[in-house]
Amino acid sequence: MVRKRRPGALLLLLGVVAAVVFVLLRSLGDASLFFYEVPEAVELRSELGDDRFRVVGTPQPGLVEGELGGEAAVVFTLCAGDVLADVVHLGDPAELFQPGVPVVLQGTWRAGRPPSLTGLDGAADDGWFLRTDHMVVKHDNDYRSDGAQLTLCGTVD
Repeated sequence: MVRKRRPGALLLLLGVVAAVVFVLLRSLGDASLFFYEVPEAVELRSELGDDRFRVVGTPQPGLVEGELGGEAAVVFTLCAGDVLADVVHLGDPAELFQPGVPVVLQGTWRAGRPPSLTGLDGAADDGWFLRTDHMVVKHDNDYRSDGAQLTLCGTVD
């Protein structure tokens, strides 16, 4: 007895395989983004070029909120140790975003001066900025009280 192959079942199987391959490639693409702390990202600016990467650091006081190209934006300075990087984050910031609470950002380096930089205290203002579009707040069980002082990058108690 010879079985006839049904073209509909074959097409369905091909569609499922294509969907699985698409999801895997998409997931692997996001997983392959390099992760740097601010000093490493600043040091590797020329090598990173237009490549997307993730960076972790602590936002400093003096956030400037506004719009850029019709989209909500937040301009701030990110730091780790005593290395600073100016950031223009497009879109709404993460829910718990605030100065002194470390964040992980995803984006690219851009040459130039970010908009609204004059509103920032202690900006890097080094001719480069991070343009990001994805933000995750890194939080732990250590919370500051309302009266606690935030130590600025590069300062010693």
